[in-house]
Amino acid sequence: MLKLIVILAIIGGGYWYWTGPYQANKMTPLEARLEANAKTMKRCMGKEKSMSGAAGMGGIGGMSDDPEAFCARENNLVLKGGQWHDVRDDSGY
Repeated sequence: MLKLIVILAIIGGGYWYWTGPYQANKMTPLEARLEANAKTMKRCMGKEKSMSGAAGMGGIGGMSDDPEAFCARENNLVLKGGQWHDVRDDSGY
């Protein structure tokens, strides 16, 4: 019985370590930037859509662009391969 408890404790500790905060982040710096860019675009487009729908003020200054084009230009992002890349990024993509 003691052997079973020790084995379960080791397995439990290993699982906790493997899934816990001590595990290194598996995202590469490029993936992290792409994820941050996607979040920025989503937040900006949501704001623009709500502004244009509620008050007719989307695009700020009377621009008639769609929210995606406005937000891409505002945040210096370009859509390549289905992901938002920074225009100033020299990743060679």
